[in-house]
Amino acid sequence: MSEIAPPADDGHVDDDILDADILHDPADIDVVDPPTPPVERDVAEGLRRVLLTLAVLRYLVPIAALPLVPRLIPDQIGFLTLLRPGKEIILLAGGTTRTDSTPGILITFLAYLPLMVGGVWVFYGVGRAYGDDLAAGNGPAWLQRAIPPERFELARRVLTTRGPAVAFIGRVAALPPTIVAAAAGTSDVDTTRFILADLAGAIVSFGMIFGAGMALGEAYESGGPWLTGAGIVALLIGMSVVSAWLQREAERMHGSEG
Repeated sequence: MSEIAPPADDGHVDDDILDADILHDPADIDVVDPPTPPVERDVAEGLRRVLLTLAVLRYLVPIAALPLVPRLIPDQIGFLTLLRPGKEIILLAGGTTRTDSTPGILITFLAYLPLMVGGVWVFYGVGRAYGDDLAAGNGPAWLQRAIPPERFELARRVLTTRGPAVAFIGRVAALPPTIVAAAAGTSDVDTTRFILADLAGAIVSFGMIFGAGMALGEAYESGGPWLTGAGIVALLIGMSVVSAWLQREAERMHGSEG
């Protein structure tokens, strides 16, 4: 199979591109017994190709849509959300809904689903199809860049120790959901429980960001850009607090299990 070139990272490709300390350093989490090795799964070559193609599109579509952003703001936020369902676009959609009643929460949520939910679940299938290769660092070159073996293994350890709840918490705290999903595809985590936890986390994360956008839109109407800026800062601080809590949990796990 020909190698697919790694997509460029523009720095704004939604949640899974965001850095999270808990998945940066494998030393953050240690367990006495290593997690079970990736389960051998016989996936047809044709299906592997389909999954790999969809995984590439999961990254390429938001990047390709970047030049369209100025044209789609502010009148076509719903379509922009379909192409680039990152936090900044969801915030903007919430703000414009508050001020202009468009695109609305339902349209925004439906536009959010294909890449931010379906696209992440594609990586669950990628984990099932390429788990052994990913763990050994022998997967397709661009995929190994998106899912480095050390972060992949760390995500598996977290899932083994904490279960599907990690998917829910990770969505809220902006952990890279594609890495968590790929790791879940090779772990002993129950598939149904993982899917439900990830979906619940995606819904809660969307609601929080969209609601924050509406609040910021109201702040802009009543207090102007300074109040809006203060609201954005408060939102970022809140996300940092959640991420710091996850980091402390990792350190506590290291101390109790090491």
